[in-house]
Amino acid sequence: MDRNELIDITRRALKISMDKTTDMMPSERIVPATIYTSQDLFEREREYVRRAPQLVGYRSELPEPGSYTTKQVMDVAVLLTRDDDGAVRAFQNVCAHRQAKVAEGCGVAERFTCPYHAWSYNKVGALVSAPGRDGFPTAMKGAGLTELPAAEHAGFLWVGLDPDGGPLDIESHLGDLGPELASWGIGDWNSVGEKVLDAPANWKLALDTFGENYHFASVHQNTFALLARSNCALFDTYGPHHRLIFPLQNITELADKPESEWEPLHNFVVIYAIFPNIVMSVTFINGEIFRVYPGEKAGHSITVHQNATTLDVSDEAGRKGADDIFEYAHSSVRDEDYPLAAKVQANMESGVRPNVTFGRNEPGLHHRHACMDEAVAPVAAG
Repeated sequence: MDRNELIDITRRALKISMDKTTDMMPSERIVPATIYTSQDLFEREREYVRRAPQLVGYRSELPEPGSYTTKQVMDVAVLLTRDDDGAVRAFQNVCAHRQAKVAEGCGVAERFTCPYHAWSYNKVGALVSAPGRDGFPTAMKGAGLTELPAAEHAGFLWVGLDPDGGPLDIESHLGDLGPELASWGIGDWNSVGEKVLDAPANWKLALDTFGENYHFASVHQNTFALLARSNCALFDTYGPHHRLIFPLQNITELADKPESEWEPLHNFVVIYAIFPNIVMSVTFINGEIFRVYPGEKAGHSITVHQNATTLDVSDEAGRKGADDIFEYAHSSVRDEDYPLAAKVQANMESGVRPNVTFGRNEPGLHHRHACMDEAVAPVAAG
């Protein structure tokens, strides 16, 4: 975003902070608690997420031709490479012989060799060598890694999980949000790493923890609430996606300063909800991705938390700073948000109360759940 846009957001954020209010919906939204517990609904949602384009990382994770990185996307192991022409490609990280992974971690490589029987593949997924070829007179003909749709857009890496799904149209998927995401340049920031959270909570309930800051004063008293205001947020939609602005505690200091002296990104945090299952948190120093996946059942989810930074991670002090920031955010979700979500999930599964309420002050929850309801609604018989 350019400075004029950032100043406009800062004006809006300063006003709601000074007025001690927040963006509101016209009314409350009452939803059945079964949206978090129904196995039938969960399976339809999981299938919808599987079909959706998946943001899986930063462009900087594939910095040069020959670089690669590996990802776990729901139940699919994925290998991403940058070929000699600079294009991003994705493959199922599964050997054509006995289905072992052919790569781990990330780095630079010309070949990917299965650790089981040493079948070897190149950057475009073709089988290039295998011991004992005489034992496989037909199986090796045309054998190679199964390619997946892949794209590099707005600075991020995207994959599709269906090998026959055709090219990914990320521009259409993001709509008006795409140019704003690209404008940050987050994809070129330094990747810090990934951490995984396995939670006994529905995937939408996990996402809900990022969809409002009403809970900051109670759940995050000694962490986020020290930095950001509770129950104070701006809300804007971009089709099925949305943006929340969380003003920081210090934003009211701007009231006595001319706008020419404002440093907008020192006064709020930007939270993007990228439909259906991605959350992105942006500050001047930090670009976090939370990839929230439906797990094995309605009451289970997997979250992959990634971080990128503007700090120089090749420097020891810069690396420590980036790691400390990452761990601070991760531990707050791991130790504060998700344990509470697990207890909420257990109560919902008991069936003691039939409904859940989203307040007028929780517009992000209204929007995401309405979009998901529409996406997985059963098709009426003709």
